[in-house]
Amino acid sequence: MSRRRQKLRQQAYWSEQPGLFDLPAEDENAILEVPAEAIADEERLRFFSFGSGSSGNCAYIGTPSCGLLIDAGVDNNYVTEQLAANSIDRSTIQGILLTHDHSDHVRFAYALLRHNRHMRLFATPKTLNGLLRRHSISRRISDYHQPIYKEFPFNVGPLTVTAFETSHDGSDNSGFAIDFGDTHFVVTTDTGTITARSDHYMRMAQYLMIESDYDATMLRTGPYHAHLKARIAGTSGHLDNADTGRYLASLAPAGLLRRVFLCHLSDTNNTPHLALSTVQDILTEAGIAICRDRQPGPNETRLHVSVLPRSEVSPLVVL
Repeated sequence: MSRRRQKLRQQAYWSEQPGLFDLPAEDENAILEVPAEAIADEERLRFFSFGSGSSGNCAYIGTPSCGLLIDAGVDNNYVTEQLAANSIDRSTIQGILLTHDHSDHVRFAYALLRHNRHMRLFATPKTLNGLLRRHSISRRISDYHQPIYKEFPFNVGPLTVTAFETSHDGSDNSGFAIDFGDTHFVVTTDTGTITARSDHYMRMAQYLMIESDYDATMLRTGPYHAHLKARIAGTSGHLDNADTGRYLASLAPAGLLRRVFLCHLSDTNNTPHLALSTVQDILTEAGIAICRDRQPGPNETRLHVSVLPRSEVSPLVVL
């Protein structure tokens, strides 16, 4: 083929193609449109727990592009396996939010950070100092520390996080409000009483992870020594099932709260069935409509309450 003919064919071909600023014809719109629900799913928070109880606590909260771990008391290899099983890229996890310095919340923090050097340890300075003082943990964990301060919001990608005061006997104790657009997720664990500031943030929550540590009768008649029973039941200890239920009954009438995840159940002084039934019964007696399905539907308006497993992963929930 001559060069002239080849050039003419190329010119004819390109003259038939749309220009950079040409609008598509009406019948081409269906090809270019992205379903709104697909966009919405991409932009929604996801949550699940790797384990929640006296033996270890760790959970994930995040979007497909940015996530955080809440505490690090579960074996780092198990955490890595379950992230992969839920199709979560470890490189998107920006760090660990540390609620306090007790072993069941920090035991595997350094191992997780050492194998994921891009992560930060988000903790108050007092919490970090307590962690180093209380535990035989590498002081190199300080290299990953990103200091945070209660009531001062900070951003991690598209997430806004605010630490607030809880009442426990750690060196320093924090709950966390995690905001993503119009979605408000709050974590309040290891607190013997509801502080004024935790109450403030929980009243704005749509999704709440709150401890329901023990049943009062099981604790009173159980095998613990008297001083340990007093510590657990004290104002700097833990919440029992009935305390949690009554507090949730005071929140629910406002209509903001959609899902509750009961966490940090005692291995010795509680059972998942007892925690769930106690809380649900108190809510029902208060006139709160409860969704008792295993998983609520997308249009469910009744309050859904579930229990996070003590030593295994929970289902991933899109909030």
